[in-house]
Amino acid sequence: MSIDAKILKLTSGEEIVCAVSNNPDKTHIVVAHPMKIHARPKVTVDGSMSESLSLHRWIHFSDTENFEVPKSQILTITNASVGLIKFYDYCIERMKKEDKELIYPTDEELDEIELEEEYEDFFDYSDTMHWFWYLA
Repeated sequence: MSIDAKILKLTSGEEIVCAVSNNPDKTHIVVAHPMKIHARPKVTVDGSMSESLSLHRWIHFSDTENFEVPKSQILTITNASVGLIKFYDYCIERMKKEDKELIYPTDEELDEIELEEEYEDFFDYSDTMHWFWYLA
């Protein structure tokens, strides 16, 4: 796949890795497959400090691959390192594969869930919840 990935530092403090498209609109840029970067310090086996990196969906529960980001919300844009690009490519491919494998409920199943939620207030689950509270 080999995407020309960029890192965006946002005014919110978030850092996202994504593909950036040219956009004739002067107020927004279009980003594809944005993933939030999580970097955490970790101690290695020999006791030295290292950094652990993970990528997560930036916006969950959306079928959209492209998002408009206001330029006013971007502090800086830089090129991603070769290693990050490879990891990003891997994560995007894995995410696409997992999305294809998802089994979505049928309309009938959704209606059944909705019906169960309507009557949920009629049942008293406090004993069960109380029981699990003590098991935790």
